[in-house]
Amino acid sequence: MKISPVPVVVTLVAIVCIGLAISYNGQKMAQQANGPKPEPAKSVSPNVSVINAVPSTYQAYVSGHGEAKAHWALSLKAQVKGEITNMSEQFATGNVVKKGQVLAQIDNTEYLQAVASAKATLADAKLALQEEQDLGNQAKREWQRSGVTQAPSSPLVFRTLQLEAAQATADNAQYALQTAQRDEKNTHISAPFDAVILSRDVDLGTYVSIGDTLATLNSTDKVEISVPLSLSQWQNLASDKSGEVILSDVTTQNQWQGYIARFEQHLDDSSRQRSVVVALDKPFEQATPLLPGTFLAVQIAGKALNNVIKLPASAVSQEGLIWYVNEQNTLMSIQAQKLFERGDYVYISPIEGHTNLRVVARPLVSYLNDMLVNPIVEEMP
Repeated sequence: MKISPVPVVVTLVAIVCIGLAISYNGQKMAQQANGPKPEPAKSVSPNVSVINAVPSTYQAYVSGHGEAKAHWALSLKAQVKGEITNMSEQFATGNVVKKGQVLAQIDNTEYLQAVASAKATLADAKLALQEEQDLGNQAKREWQRSGVTQAPSSPLVFRTLQLEAAQATADNAQYALQTAQRDEKNTHISAPFDAVILSRDVDLGTYVSIGDTLATLNSTDKVEISVPLSLSQWQNLASDKSGEVILSDVTTQNQWQGYIARFEQHLDDSSRQRSVVVALDKPFEQATPLLPGTFLAVQIAGKALNNVIKLPASAVSQEGLIWYVNEQNTLMSIQAQKLFERGDYVYISPIEGHTNLRVVARPLVSYLNDMLVNPIVEEMP
């Protein structure tokens, strides 16, 4: 059988190529082994921005949050029963009304009749009382004219008991008249204080019973905000209620100047914190009215604190650490002892044994303790 020369030639060519490749690779490996070795890379200390932090004296500020609430919140209820026969145009939600302003009228016919009846009863009682007084005086005169020197054996002689009974009847009639007059007065539905109407629960012609809700009112004299504080915040707060109070709407950033109204003397059952109550007078008369229900950020000026370090808030890591550069230019970290915060700054207690710290302005998560760095001082922003 005749063998084709083509496969033989291809095989010979492949063998030659493999040999040449092996020879070439061997020469390159020998050149690399005998050539100069690369120099090791020099370590470069990263630059870090630091702030020279020196303890000083700063006024503490206590921060908190709370909801503005009306000084007085009232569910106005009917004191008498009857039909609503008249209603003021001001008796509508959102309107501001004055103390004593009549909002609605309950039919007072039967109450006027009760007043008249009480007056008649009182007049009869006064007449009976006067008659008993006259009879008592007459009995005393007759006793004296009789020449008897001893005291009478019974108080009935001088009509003393009859006079007391007549006096009690007159007193009862007087109180009955006052009750009737009060009931008649309560047919005039009025605001007990300057107020804004939150809701109206009756209409013209509504029949109301005693205890039915007529409206819901909020006073307009002031709003109060209860701000729960931690123990450390209470320690920074002055005890004389003189600290400046700034109220800020967390949504619109509008601000108002308030004042400390009082300190609560108990701990909240849920938060276990004690609250300070701040207030703002005449909230509806402000340039921007402060409406009840507004959620507010509250800042209260407290004591002046000595030996405090001021830092930008960015200097404190998410873990609550501050990083500083020691004398050997290596990084060190420590837990920040925050005293208070205000704006973009945080105020901390100094680190024991250090009077002047080079604090890293913006620490990175990649920082490690004893890491060599190149500190670059920058000014406090």
